Amino acid sequence: MTMFSTKSLQFALTKRLTVMISLFWIAGSLLADFTMYHEMQEVFDSSLVKSAYRYAPLIDDYLIHNGSDSQTVVVKSPEPGEIRTGDRGEGEDEIGTDYLMYQVRDVSGRLLLRSANAEQEPFSAPLLEGFHTDDDFRIYSAVVHDGTRVIQVAESLNHRHEALIASVSAQFLPIILLIPAVIIGIIFAVRQGLQPVRRVRDDIEARSEGNLSPIEQDDAPDEIHTMITAVNRLMEKLDAALRAERTFTAHSAHELRTPIAAALAQTQRLLLELPADHPGLKRAQQTEESLKRLSRLSEKLLQLARAEAGVGTSPTGKNQKLGTTLGLVIDDLERVSDGAGRIEWDGKNAAELNANIDVDAFAICMRNLIENALKHGKDDSPVVIEIKGSNVIRVSNGGDVVDPRDMTELTARFKRAQTKARGAGLGLSIVETIMQNTGGKLTLSSPRPDHADGFMAELWLHQS
Repeated sequence: MTMFSTKSLQFALTKRLTVMISLFWIAGSLLADFTMYHEMQEVFDSSLVKSAYRYAPLIDDYLIHNGSDSQTVVVKSPEPGEIRTGDRGEGEDEIGTDYLMYQVRDVSGRLLLRSANAEQEPFSAPLLEGFHTDDDFRIYSAVVHDGTRVIQVAESLNHRHEALIASVSAQFLPIILLIPAVIIGIIFAVRQGLQPVRRVRDDIEARSEGNLSPIEQDDAPDEIHTMITAVNRLMEKLDAALRAERTFTAHSAHELRTPIAAALAQTQRLLLELPADHPGLKRAQQTEESLKRLSRLSEKLLQLARAEAGVGTSPTGKNQKLGTTLGLVIDDLERVSDGAGRIEWDGKNAAELNANIDVDAFAICMRNLIENALKHGKDDSPVVIEIKGSNVIRVSNGGDVVDPRDMTELTARFKRAQTKARGAGLGLSIVETIMQNTGGKLTLSSPRPDHADGFMAELWLHQS
């Protein structure tokens, strides 16, 4: 997987869990922010109330000593950044921005005193005890001094908004940073949780087409245990059916060999006894050809049964030398009429040829490939056998180019290209089946490399 496919169960679970956790997390954060907003408003309002009543005695004293009947008194505030010495003369504190401002008014509304950071015009709040909010300020009015004065303490709404935004940012920033970590954690947890499912998948994926042994389910979770059991039962039934089919094919072909051989021998003896001008001679010759075709078909069916039974890999599990086997197959085919003088090969590299394959299975593959080339190649064109490296063999022949639409189906049973040559259409299917059993590969190409015509089969043998 790239990391994993977008169509996989792992991706779907990871995506849904991530989205669900993120949504719950955001919903919880919004609820916390809503609660925090109201709590902050209460704290800010409480600060306004406490400040108003704390300022009251100080303001009374200040007005007694510094009051003026003709103009508003402005109380000077320390500048931001100014250094203030502690009350006991110990240490130094830096004065920050003062976000609270106040105005003192009499019952007629005249502005008696204000802080340096307060506006020159009176606040818009009425001269009544309580809170008031306008476009810019949250104001608390406290009636003091026996009802003759009103202290109005205000705080900028912008400051409250900035404080709220800072608090929300401080809450959401860790969430944003933690989401990738949560996603990684979810991926790891889902991956670990699906490990049994992945093992079952890998077990099935690694099997060859002929491997119908039961799937191991010792650690399979309950969700797929029943599924594996059903698949195992299905494979057991399928294996039994295929075994019955292979047994029937092998037995049928084997039982036919003796009567076919006897009939062919009798027919050939009849042909020797019949005079050249006998009217039944042509029919006897046709019978001989039919019996030969039937004999070849029974042999191919036996080979196919062996291939589908799983024949292929070396009985020792190690590479075997195949050069001698290849030489014997070629010598045998050169003795028949089709192969006499038509097979070309250089045996100098044969000693290097080795692979993890049973010698009988290898002989079946090479016999079928060479016979295929002899049947379908031009009579005046040689069948060339080449050994490339230690595990690649090429068998090529001249002849017509095979239609590309037929190339992909040539390894199917009883599939033949558009040709007049005799054959059952099983040879390449047998070779393909043995290659699948042994981990090798059969590649076909037409025309031949570096030629404008012909056909080439290339065997890539598996080495351990």
